[in-house]
Amino acid sequence: MKKHNLYGLLAAVVILLGSCTSTRYLTDEKSIERQHDMRTHRTGGNIGDVCVNFATFAFAAIFNTGYEVYSSERTFKKITIVNESTDSLYINMVTDIVWKETGYCDIVGIALPPLAKQKLIAPYPAAYNVYFRTPGSEEEMLEIRTDNTHKRFKLHAGMTNWIKQNENDSIREENSIQQ
Repeated sequence: MKKHNLYGLLAAVVILLGSCTSTRYLTDEKSIERQHDMRTHRTGGNIGDVCVNFATFAFAAIFNTGYEVYSSERTFKKITIVNESTDSLYINMVTDIVWKETGYCDIVGIALPPLAKQKLIAPYPAAYNVYFRTPGSEEEMLEIRTDNTHKRFKLHAGMTNWIKQNENDSIREENSIQQ
């Protein structure tokens, strides 16, 4: 095999494997099944887009007409949850988006080891309330929106404490002004 063909094949494999999602750190069976269903639905949509675009391109070439790229409405987004702490994180992601009328698109039971990451497929657009904790900390909550530009969300214990501290400071300020 020629050297440049080998490099091209190697680059393709790295790109394909780097974009994969897995359910390695998911422990909830419904969440695992839902991730598989969403991946299948997303892949089917992408293959359909490619086929329609190829047919449209062939039609445009045969009949010498204009070619426009067809793209269906985006319904899913890949996100990555990263554990930046030195302890395991237990994560539950709750949303109000319904999946196939069988339940919500919640992703629960993520047990993420220290410094590990989990790639997930989430509905687009959606807002997730992310509840997370380490074995020795209290549960914290953040909101993640899939319609913003961020794809990577870094979590660690104590990261929402500054929000609580700022809220407490503003309440104290308001009380001292009223007195």
